[in-house]
Amino acid sequence: MNFGITLPNFGKYADKNEILKIAASAEELGFESLWVSDHVVIPDSHQGFGDVFYDPLITLTYVAANTRNISLGTSVIILPYRNPVVLAKMISTLDMLSEGRVILGVGAGWMQEEFEALGIPFNQRGEITDEYLAILKVLWTEDNPRFKGKYLEFSDIRFLPKPYKTPYPPIWVGGGSNKAIERAVTYGEGWHSVGLTPGKLKEKLKYVKELLEKHKKDNFVISLRINLEINTDKDISDEDTLRGPIEKIVEGIKQYKELGVNHLVLHFLSGTSEGVLNTMKTFSEEIRPLI
Repeated sequence: MNFGITLPNFGKYADKNEILKIAASAEELGFESLWVSDHVVIPDSHQGFGDVFYDPLITLTYVAANTRNISLGTSVIILPYRNPVVLAKMISTLDMLSEGRVILGVGAGWMQEEFEALGIPFNQRGEITDEYLAILKVLWTEDNPRFKGKYLEFSDIRFLPKPYKTPYPPIWVGGGSNKAIERAVTYGEGWHSVGLTPGKLKEKLKYVKELLEKHKKDNFVISLRINLEINTDKDISDEDTLRGPIEKIVEGIKQYKELGVNHLVLHFLSGTSEGVLNTMKTFSEEIRPLI
């Protein structure tokens, strides 16, 4: 099982120095990946993200220049928000400059007010996502890319650079609905879920495995992003699988591993950024060896 760390590209720790401290520490401690989230604007009705939300790809470019080997992931890029030709260019450039470290997590989005602010039809986000995924692959793999769809068409163009990693960076599709799972198996190399308990994940994985068998797809990654907090003082629900004493966290991770989770993306809950760094160290030295 591989482990990733979320970076504070939004919220109270959204600061370049904090981002770099966490990224450098994660690489030094042996974590396999770093992850950023995505929103372009935050409507007044959804202010829980904090005042600042840095662009995910620019943040990862900054981090790539200050790290060496650790993978760089998006959890997740909201695909309908972005022109797919421009996004393909940005991702392939980042993958080339980082020498193949990109993991492209994508999703269809959920915040209707943000879609409205960007002028994108909310009720068409699923089919837009599907078409844009197809466009990314055409641009990354074909010498003379051409495409004709409902939302975009192009021909007689060249597209360079191609990604460093061939045929393209791994695509992990986010979302918990059956449609999102279908999209992940159809277009992606992995499914990226968020916050599911082992019991809920087990139910979802039944459908994942059914589709994988149908599509005869191998080497498919099951990833999960989840909160982690080492704490013995709070009365924490059993539903918070990775919050509580170390023993509970170890048991929770083992359950996810037994279910087939390949990549666990950890969002450390702490009152301070220094607390996040301390939790990362404790995880690396005391928890991971027990998994």
